[in-house]
Amino acid sequence: MLSIPHRPARPYGVQWRVEGKRKTKTFATRETQVEFARSLAGAAKRDGLAALRLGEGEVREWRSFRAQIGEDANLEAVAACWLKHSEIVKAGPMTVSEAIEAYTEAKRAEGISRATITHYGPIFARLEEVIGAKDVNAVTAGDIAQFMAAQTGSDQTSRTRFARVRALFNWLAQSKKVIDSPFIGMKPPKVTGKEVQILTVEQTRRLFMASARDEQHREALGRLALEAFAGLRHDTAAQITADEIKADGLRIPKAKIKTRKNQFLDGLPGNLHAWLAWSRPVQWTMTRRQYAEAKSRAFIRADVPHPHNCLRHGFASYHVAAFKNPGATSVIMCHKSQKLLIDVYRGIADEGDGKALFEIMPPS
Repeated sequence: MLSIPHRPARPYGVQWRVEGKRKTKTFATRETQVEFARSLAGAAKRDGLAALRLGEGEVREWRSFRAQIGEDANLEAVAACWLKHSEIVKAGPMTVSEAIEAYTEAKRAEGISRATITHYGPIFARLEEVIGAKDVNAVTAGDIAQFMAAQTGSDQTSRTRFARVRALFNWLAQSKKVIDSPFIGMKPPKVTGKEVQILTVEQTRRLFMASARDEQHREALGRLALEAFAGLRHDTAAQITADEIKADGLRIPKAKIKTRKNQFLDGLPGNLHAWLAWSRPVQWTMTRRQYAEAKSRAFIRADVPHPHNCLRHGFASYHVAAFKNPGATSVIMCHKSQKLLIDVYRGIADEGDGKALFEIMPPS
């Protein structure tokens, strides 16, 4: 309160602030001045306390919230977490099946080839069958562990499937469609040192010679030679054309190889070039399915076992044994490093067998 001597009609005043702005009101008597000041102070006190009062429903809600976050939780940290993830909450639920469809479409938009995307199909189909209807934010590490434990196949296959499902949930997290990936802190399956299965040199020789007597098998044997003597995967060998076979090596377009990078393979064994010339690549017409069928019949005709990828595995094992150059073998195999070759293939075959394999020649 203040006295204003130069305004004799209303010499008593009160000043206060509202949102930083100063306000003044004057009165004729001290009694009215004091009465207004007291009412103003009472209103400020009353309104300030009202802002802190909670209704019955608000009290229950607050107590429930505190019970969930704990008495010691930092409210600022809780608010920061909410702001970080509110976009995901607003976006609404998404099932695992819907997530797979969105992820596959995103990979297509990135330019990933159809062949690569097709490889995702089997494991995603299994995932949909088990938890396809579940909301992605409700999928737990336990769900993933149980799903992976139910998969059958080799250690390497399990590891590949793990990586593909993990990539799906990592993409969901990066795209802010899940709060956290259930794979956080989860390690991929270990690959044991189980020895790969390969054909013996004699079995490989029988495989080729049993079909070499018949003219109609030339193309199939040429493609088999790409697997056995150049280490190509079955799918790549099935797609090679005559113009990609050069005098000094093989030129493989990225669309035909798992690495999805253009490759030129040189330094290949001489018997490979002999088998390719003998098989007349300019006359090759087989589709991938036709080659798969012809390959299967060739193994039956030769009466030799047909372990998965045995020709490619055999090439790696025999080549590193024959030439003692893991770096060169790794380059031909299109491995990222020599580690896989050394860990898996070295020591399976000896030098004599390695040299003998690359002396298997076509009929003169």
